[in-house]
Amino acid sequence: MVDNGAQNEFADWRWQLARAPRDWPSLAAALRLSPSEIERRQGAAERYPPLATPYYLSLADLDDPDDPIRRQILPDPAEIAPAWTAAADPLGEQDNSPVFGLVHRYPDRALILLNARCAVHCRHCLRKRNWGRELAWSQPRFERALRYLREHQEIREVILSGGDPLLSEDATISRWLRALAGLPRVSSLRIGSRLPVVLPQRFTDEFCAMLGESPGAWLATHFNHPRELTGEAGAACRRLLRAGVPLVNQSVLLKGVNDRAEVLRELGLGLLRIGVKPYYLFHGDPVAGTRHFRTGIRRGLEIMAELRGTVSGLAIPAFAIDLPDGGGKLALTPDSCVGSEGGAPCFKGLGGRVYRYADDDPEPRRQKPEAGG
Repeated sequence: MVDNGAQNEFADWRWQLARAPRDWPSLAAALRLSPSEIERRQGAAERYPPLATPYYLSLADLDDPDDPIRRQILPDPAEIAPAWTAAADPLGEQDNSPVFGLVHRYPDRALILLNARCAVHCRHCLRKRNWGRELAWSQPRFERALRYLREHQEIREVILSGGDPLLSEDATISRWLRALAGLPRVSSLRIGSRLPVVLPQRFTDEFCAMLGESPGAWLATHFNHPRELTGEAGAACRRLLRAGVPLVNQSVLLKGVNDRAEVLRELGLGLLRIGVKPYYLFHGDPVAGTRHFRTGIRRGLEIMAELRGTVSGLAIPAFAIDLPDGGGKLALTPDSCVGSEGGAPCFKGLGGRVYRYADDDPEPRRQKPEAGG
């Protein structure tokens, strides 16, 4: 017989956060790793500390070394391998941050980094550079961000991100929602959150109702594999939909996780069943500590070609890259490349500028030996 008290605790999102392994020994014990595995992964765990909710850990097959859930949360020695040059902030978010916590890369959109906290440290994270940081939103900083949004009337959409913005306290989220609703030129609000995947317990009826009161609010979540489409995740999404919050999904193409057409086909169809539209499939950004997940653009295009005509178009996301140095998102098709330079493909980005995308090849390049070597 299942203990009802334990069951109720497991269904509480604050309990989940309080019991989440936050250090390497705790996560290694939860994943039942051997001493040799613990030692092999120690350096990566020290550089990029692990974190996972008990709920998300429960989805992993601990007996399968290639398990897709395990791979997304397990430190890998490749994260600290020195052979690949990558930036902590390849999209230039810090260079496009005119005031604290606000990123303005696209003319009509602004991004608010509400916090730097996550329920799970996904090893492919775009913002690994922020792990362990605190984003302290003082009242003056809050007012400066709102003033910037009011003064830049070209901004039509605001994106709440983080960390995970929905890990903020309800009062903090409500304050932002009310403030943004008071900006008449902002017609849509996008909330980027992985919590439906890793902490669905957060989405109580009351919490969903609060989000649904914000006009034009959408939630963009981040399912990467069909194994993440659990009953709990589906129930959270249905509560959001009942509250009037439409849902889209942004996946990342991850080597060893979802880099096969049959996996993405199952994911897309499963998302439609719970009312979530597959929106983007991103080629992994060249972020420090994530190289081992990258498939190369060509593999992504091959997968998209395999999906076409084999599944409803509703289940197929747009395959896209984020061009470096603020070049913007670009949907990729076999015809999107405008040439090559030095063996690397080139793409046309914002303002018609051509960007060389040097990190297409997932295989390491041999270093030329130094003279006399």
